[in-house]
Amino acid sequence: MATAKTRTNGNTRSTTNGKPSAKTNNAASTTKSKAVTASPQQEASALLKELRNLIFKEYGIKLQLRDSRISTKVGHAAREKLGLDIAAQVKKKGGNKKFDWQKWNSKLFPKLFGQPDAMKYPPEVVAIFMSMLYDTISTDPEQAIADLVEFNRASLERRNSFQEQEEEELDDLDDELDEDDDEDEDLDEDDEEELDEDLDEDDDLDEDDDDE
Repeated sequence: MATAKTRTNGNTRSTTNGKPSAKTNNAASTTKSKAVTASPQQEASALLKELRNLIFKEYGIKLQLRDSRISTKVGHAAREKLGLDIAAQVKKKGGNKKFDWQKWNSKLFPKLFGQPDAMKYPPEVVAIFMSMLYDTISTDPEQAIADLVEFNRASLERRNSFQEQEEEELDDLDDELDEDDDEDEDLDEDDEEELDEDLDEDDDLDEDDDDE
């Protein structure tokens, strides 16, 4: 008797080794989507890079990043706060020594810290250092940086206010000078009129003399 051969079901083979199931396709699509989609932080970073490159090509300048701006503000605040403190103590002590702001800003401060826009130390280090001197600066590094940034903002606002006041005073002085010039012109015109009247009277006298 012939033995029946066992045949392999083609459909089963096709299902196993053929096209992936719908579940497999969905998983692959999800993985691909996650790999392609950038996070908001990545997109913002790419946009920032594009902007900085564009501005540099167009104007030849490099826009400062956030950390750089904070460092610059901390530098300016440290330089001014230290300078004011030293100047006050030098004045209080008296004597022949005078505090020279130009020397402090251009030589002494840069020797230790660098320029405000190119500091030798990170803002955290400068902030901690300042907190060791002044009780108005927090001992917490992040808050100390915030305190110095606020000091710089207030200082800038104060200087701008002084400048505006000086400009207003100069404008008032110019207005007063203009008014004085106008008065002088009016006086000159009055003098000319009086002179003309005097000349007219002299002419009348001359005519009377001629009649006689």
